[in-house]
Amino acid sequence: MGKRGKDRRVKLFAIALCGLLTGIVVAAAAFPVVAVTGLTAKSASDEFENLPSDLATPPLPQTSYLVASDGSPITSFYAENRTPVSISEIPQKMQDAIVAAEDARFYKHNGIDAPGIIRAFVRNQQAGDIQQGASTLTQQYVRNVLSYAANTATERKIATEDTVGRKVREARYAIALEKQLTKQQIIERYLNIAFYGNGGYGIGSAAQRYFSKTPEQLTLPEAAMLAGMVRSPTSYDPISGDAEAAKTRRNYVLTRMADLGYITRTEANEAIATDLVLHPKKPQGSCVNGNPLYGFYCDWFLDWWKSNPAFGRNRTEREQNLKTGGYKIVTSLDPATQRAAQKAVDEQVSRSSNFATGVVVEQPGTGRVTAMAINRTYSLKKNPGGKSAPNTVNPLLTGTNVSPGYQAGSTFKLFTLAAALEKGYPLGTKIYSPSRIKTQFRNATGPVACDGDYWCPKNAAARMAGTHTMWSGFGESVNTYFVQLEERVGVKNAVNMAERLGVTFRSSADYDQRTAVQSNPNAWGSFTLGTALVTPLDMATAYATIAARGKRCDPTPLLSLADRNGRQIAFGNPTCKQVLAPDIADAVADAARCPVGDSAAGGCARNNGVTAARVGGAFVRPIAGKSGTTDENKAAWFVGFTPNLAAAVFFSDPDNPSKRPVPNYRVPASVFIKTMQTALSTVPPKNFVGPSTLRKYGADGSPPTLKSDPSVGGGPVDPDQQRRDRDRERSRDRDRERDRDQQGGDDEEEDDTRTTNTPTPR
Repeated sequence: MGKRGKDRRVKLFAIALCGLLTGIVVAAAAFPVVAVTGLTAKSASDEFENLPSDLATPPLPQTSYLVASDGSPITSFYAENRTPVSISEIPQKMQDAIVAAEDARFYKHNGIDAPGIIRAFVRNQQAGDIQQGASTLTQQYVRNVLSYAANTATERKIATEDTVGRKVREARYAIALEKQLTKQQIIERYLNIAFYGNGGYGIGSAAQRYFSKTPEQLTLPEAAMLAGMVRSPTSYDPISGDAEAAKTRRNYVLTRMADLGYITRTEANEAIATDLVLHPKKPQGSCVNGNPLYGFYCDWFLDWWKSNPAFGRNRTEREQNLKTGGYKIVTSLDPATQRAAQKAVDEQVSRSSNFATGVVVEQPGTGRVTAMAINRTYSLKKNPGGKSAPNTVNPLLTGTNVSPGYQAGSTFKLFTLAAALEKGYPLGTKIYSPSRIKTQFRNATGPVACDGDYWCPKNAAARMAGTHTMWSGFGESVNTYFVQLEERVGVKNAVNMAERLGVTFRSSADYDQRTAVQSNPNAWGSFTLGTALVTPLDMATAYATIAARGKRCDPTPLLSLADRNGRQIAFGNPTCKQVLAPDIADAVADAARCPVGDSAAGGCARNNGVTAARVGGAFVRPIAGKSGTTDENKAAWFVGFTPNLAAAVFFSDPDNPSKRPVPNYRVPASVFIKTMQTALSTVPPKNFVGPSTLRKYGADGSPPTLKSDPSVGGGPVDPDQQRRDRDRERSRDRDRERDRDQQGGDDEEEDDTRTTNTPTPR
């Protein structure tokens, strides 16, 4: 018989069957105790033909997978735990099992099974209720598709409720679908859309959920059990329900497979004799139940995704798209660096300690974050004794308005340094820096006040007094040098520089101060000594901007992004902007080599040594960085970089960041060394670009001669500043006499950054 004759026969069969469906059989099969309406076959046929037949198939929700740069899993996100598989990945035994369980005549009908309908009608009439269904696999697939296509609760109800109208629509779609798809294509789609219970949507996820296998690895009894569950995942639930019922249903499917000739009776009996053995694998669906080593990184990724307009109109929509989109997300997280970072922080400070130390590693020029570790466990579990450690999900490394970060001490001097260079002051700018100075900033109280209420900061050690340049001032971390430099540059410019390089002021008190300095030159004088709250991620970004010669890149966890079909999405390329002239950034980097004892263009120290020489001694490549501590060591930091990588390490009590001194302010440098030794082990050394003569010595190009006098050189003349310099000169001799009687400080700084002239950050 030709194709035209076959189509005519199918159409005539459909018309006749439609009369049967709408007139008697479907109504009786679905509603055996309900009276049947008297529709004629002719009217039913017309209505049937007028029904739509083009089934719109929406994309199914699929699981998105988050992996590290080497492909190792971090976690997954899903609304329905589904991993689609192709028919080539589904063994024949699984295909046969689902046919035996749900539609024995699947290969003989054209979408609807008239003998099956009649059989169900008779069985249900005899029983007085619904004992047997009449839907084919194709109709069941249609029903699932219509349910997924529904946009409202009313549409979902229409798609799933037991009505004659629904049965007829399903039949119409099923007949059309069988003309468009092969039987194998229908089985593939059915097995991928079906629900198997316990969060297993589709055969790919179900095989993992119950047996920790791929579909290809399923044994005959396992395939039969999964096929048997589709009819009622709750009734046949072997994990949290009735395992015996699941086994009975499995054995029924095996028997039917033998009846239909898919397996031999011997194979069926052998499979029936086996125990029901499960190897359940709970699906990952969040950062909490993902790889515990990557929890804080994962949490930051999720916040980054939900904050990104490219993924939806609002945070809720973006998260839903992540959970349904089936994305393959490769992050920039480097497992080797992450392991080294986690080991480094755990070796320094116990996870149960009130104090936290953490590190963030970032690539200059891309913003890609390669590691994020802290001495905490990313977990929702309760902590013993009501403590806040070791379990937490607070973003202690990345910050929020509720958890805005920690005072960063002298690491902030870099922002004043950069602002001064941009204003035209060269690295060789000389400023006499006594042990203590009276500043232009008012409203100080207590021991930091002098001559009324002026703010009068001092150096960490008396031996630091003398004339300094930016090189030696940064290398020795001379507070009085940088406060005077800040007076010349203006606090506003230093604050704005910090923001340009990557700092965000999350604390409301800091934001108020940031606003105040835009119009008040006497506000926030302590800024250069690091009194603002900041996160390790921000500081890694800021220092990475210097390493990238002034190009700031927004921090990103993304290396690549592919859609559900494996197509690469052209999103995730670094978002970068040149925020500082390259020659200025080069000059900043040159000064930043001083604290670690690396070679630089100018003299890094007068006679007192630099603050973090052991960092420079731990590497055989060019490196730069700055340590920082706050008033009475309430927090300690080290932020460092090479042209390849930057890292920021903090150490503080997250619950009491302004109250409890850290027990060892050297911890951050130790964490930095251990982390970066691993991170840089596979990265070829790269040299910094040296500063220009203009940026080193100014327009005249003359290297400064450091003398013990209060001279100022290398920058614009400010009459008010000249007056302050003369006042300081009068106290010079007294300072020197006192300095000779005092002892020197440690090799690593302990900065005095008392901030009583500044409101306490909230």
